[in-house]
Amino acid sequence: MSLGQKIGRLRQERGLTLQEVSEGSGLTPSFLSRLERDKVNISVANLRKLAQFFSVQMTHFFEGEDNQQVGQVVRPSDRVRLSLDDAAVQVFSLLPPNSEIEARLLEAQPGSGQQGFASRGSQMVLVVDGALHYNLGDEAYELRTGDTLFYRDDVAYNWVSVGPQPTSLLTISVVGGRDER
Repeated sequence: MSLGQKIGRLRQERGLTLQEVSEGSGLTPSFLSRLERDKVNISVANLRKLAQFFSVQMTHFFEGEDNQQVGQVVRPSDRVRLSLDDAAVQVFSLLPPNSEIEARLLEAQPGSGQQGFASRGSQMVLVVDGALHYNLGDEAYELRTGDTLFYRDDVAYNWVSVGPQPTSLLTISVVGGRDER
């Protein structure tokens, strides 16, 4: 499979349009279209942009399908940061791309938090360290180190890190929808 075909397949597997990839990577839709059809070559700098957008290592585009290992290790230094460097809540992807589940490590400064609409089906939150005030719709939960919260179905949520220390939490979701994080 060619590099362009691999990029196109990855885009389609994620359910993304050329326009969405363009907006996320900074490359034009026409360039991406020609790339997927093997009509143009890509620079290392632009391939890095695509790898960052898709949250994959650049080597992902060159791996043969027959060379896939049974297990994959994601080292802390290889985690993909999903937040801005100076954000009060740092978000890191813990699993390789194309996984059936999504796992994220979040590190929140006191008083910071997130809100959104979970539409993935199932979500688990584990407070690794610290404390959270977590709202699911009209329900409120006080979570401390070691507590786990699990919920299903589409529900609006918001949470805030409470206490004097930063809070670390692990979220695991069944992949299937996109959420507003």
